[in-house]
Amino acid sequence: VVGGGGGGGMSPPSGGSASSPLSPPSSASTARSTTKTAAAAAAAAATATAMTATKDPEDLNYDGTSSSSMAKSATPPPPPPPPLLTVGVLADIQYAPIPDGFSYGGAPRYYRHALVAARVAAEHFEREGVDCVINLGDVIDGKCQEIEKWTEGEGEASGGGEAVVTANGQNAEGDEKEERRADDGGTSEGVESGGNGENDANPGLTAALEVLDALSAYSRGPVLHAYGNHELYNLDRAQLSSLLGIPFVTEPCGELVGYRSSRVLGNGGNGDGNGNGNGGVRFVILDTYDIAVGGRCPSTSKKRLEAERLLARNNPNFPARENSPEGLDGLRRRYVAFNGAAGRRQLLWLDETLTRATEEGERVMVLSHNPLHPESSNPVCLAWNYDEVLEVLRRHGGTVMASFSGHAHRGGYARCEESGIHFRVFEAALESDDPVRTYGFVDVHEDRVVVRGEGDCMSAVYDLDHMTGRGWEGVGAKNGGADGVRAKI
Repeated sequence: VVGGGGGGGMSPPSGGSASSPLSPPSSASTARSTTKTAAAAAAAAATATAMTATKDPEDLNYDGTSSSSMAKSATPPPPPPPPLLTVGVLADIQYAPIPDGFSYGGAPRYYRHALVAARVAAEHFEREGVDCVINLGDVIDGKCQEIEKWTEGEGEASGGGEAVVTANGQNAEGDEKEERRADDGGTSEGVESGGNGENDANPGLTAALEVLDALSAYSRGPVLHAYGNHELYNLDRAQLSSLLGIPFVTEPCGELVGYRSSRVLGNGGNGDGNGNGNGGVRFVILDTYDIAVGGRCPSTSKKRLEAERLLARNNPNFPARENSPEGLDGLRRRYVAFNGAAGRRQLLWLDETLTRATEEGERVMVLSHNPLHPESSNPVCLAWNYDEVLEVLRRHGGTVMASFSGHAHRGGYARCEESGIHFRVFEAALESDDPVRTYGFVDVHEDRVVVRGEGDCMSAVYDLDHMTGRGWEGVGAKNGGADGVRAKI
């Protein structure tokens, strides 16, 4: 700044001489000016650096301060809420004390290792403290009835195990072996009864007890069992009731059927795990071998007669090759004897049970051995009347979270377009070789179901936006490529 006249200019510094405003500065003042300029430049550079570090608007607070500078003093967000319920899941263990073999399609099967996998799974479920365990059926294999055949020459190059069956369902001898158990004292075909209580009389009973011993490593909650075709190759329904705790009911026709529901409260939900409070999940367990040839008396069973009529009408291979889908196209391939159906009384019970669950505000998970959605599985594994079951479930889409099943060993998935219900087929423990052990955990949250897979079990997250009040509008069926799912039964 240049000072004006009349002595209005700046006074000279003490000990200095006055100089004209136009005179060059002294060397001392030049040094001071240079120092100030450098300091100002350094300060400006520091400010620019700080602004560069926080120039992203998402990193600035409303007053322009850096959010990163406040992060250290901010209160951390609360942890996410725990699941309402955590469940352990196993499917198709199919243990048999025989060498490794093959499926009908030639896929390897590890019969003895499956028992190891079941024990490891149960121990893991116990450590994790799951609220319950789900077994989706087939804890033992039908080959238990032929142990001598499959263990003959064990250790030789032949490898033992199951014979490879061609695509038309025939074995190397050109015929399909029929493995059936009669029910409630009827005659049996090809299976020796273990009803006298002697384990040695029925190796299937011995094998089942070995599996239950392995599963006993889990003791924190209930084990909910579905049953499948391979149990029926070894045991009758009265034995299954005793072994698996399935409360079979006697229908007016005098035959046993094993459908029921069970409510499980979780420690993470509104319940305390001891039956107090609301919350948890209601498991609805269907019997897809209600109408079936397996385990039904060929001379007296009305349910077996109904099954035979269905097969005769839909599968020209019946009865000579009742397990063969040869010549059947598309969804008709399900009409083979290793599948079955839910009867009329069971369908009425299902509708009534889901109606009550809706009125009580309960969440429901449906369990069955056979898959229930045509896009979740190869058709050859579907329940015969899957469409009738689906019709009931769709009426209660706001209550049913998901349907879990086994039977198709490679697993699968589809979501119902009309209801939003998730249909998951779980991978089989049987077809994972040592050291792989296949099983899963299912965490049920308010807004989603999370599957945490072990071994070959696929992990997944299923949104519950279809549940009542969450605005489901339909997304179309989403699946894992049903055409590529190979059925292994």
